[in-house]
Amino acid sequence: MWRLGAVVLATIAATEVAAQDNACDFFKGKTVELSVPFEAGGGFDIYARMVAKFMAGELGAAHMIVRNEPGAGGLLGTNQTWKAEPDGLRIQLAFTGGMITAELGGAAGVGFKSNEFSWIGRITGEPDVIVKAPESTLEDADGLKKLSTERKIRIGSTGVGAGNYIEARLIAEIFDLDADIITGFSGAPEVYTSLARNELDLFTASLSGVQVAKKAATADYLFVFSDKGVAELPDIKPLSEVVDTQYLPLVKAHSDVIAGGRALAAPPGMAQDRLQCLRDAFDRTMSSEGLQAESRQLNRPVEPLSGDEIAALVAGVTKNPLPEYMELLKSSFGN
Repeated sequence: MWRLGAVVLATIAATEVAAQDNACDFFKGKTVELSVPFEAGGGFDIYARMVAKFMAGELGAAHMIVRNEPGAGGLLGTNQTWKAEPDGLRIQLAFTGGMITAELGGAAGVGFKSNEFSWIGRITGEPDVIVKAPESTLEDADGLKKLSTERKIRIGSTGVGAGNYIEARLIAEIFDLDADIITGFSGAPEVYTSLARNELDLFTASLSGVQVAKKAATADYLFVFSDKGVAELPDIKPLSEVVDTQYLPLVKAHSDVIAGGRALAAPPGMAQDRLQCLRDAFDRTMSSEGLQAESRQLNRPVEPLSGDEIAALVAGVTKNPLPEYMELLKSSFGN
């Protein structure tokens, strides 16, 4: 009897594999569009082109082309992906944290629900870092608070509602600073230029971007914007070690959102077998020698999560957000 059972189970398994293979045949000879909701040449664009170069082959597609669709801080392209046919031929490199903060904060123009996208996998989830001017004497929280009693702390931002704007608001709140958030910069490079001229005191950006600025002597590390440290910066303290304990839940709430990082998503409602094809191809891409080598060459680290893992992360931070965090997000978007 047990032999019969084993044969039945083997038959079922073989049938499931065959069905999955048939579903993946859909991509053969086709072109998959990878949308990037930001301008060409930036970090998101570099990551997208790196992944597309290797994932097309793993998926069995003829091509995977990168299409830049900037506008409204990433919302324009994200709304287009939300409304697209869920056939797997359009996917997006999502700024997961930006999507979530815009949705929770009630930003104008949000036409999606982050939790309902078909999540394929996360490429990287590096933390953000608080940087200071390269010649700044700021070393710790006490020095920052002392400077705030003498004059306003100048914090740079690329615009109201941007991730660095939300983080500037958080910095001012958790350190109880008298601060000016200075906006109007065209992008992070312009902020770093102003920081290097000592026109600003602080700015926040992703770890890899900050590392580039540090090498260019346009910024220096102050704190990691996280509830835990990072191996790359063993001497730089995370915010959880320098703020009053009452603010730890707020720091953790934002850290969890930022952990969504840069991730691939497809429109909602995709058939599970086709989504699984994309997820499997993504997993193989992330572990491939070619992508790993290019990641090192471009200094674009990868820290992948599977489709199930990033979907669970997004669900977790959108289901029951911290009320104080929600209030800060809404006020950051003028609500």
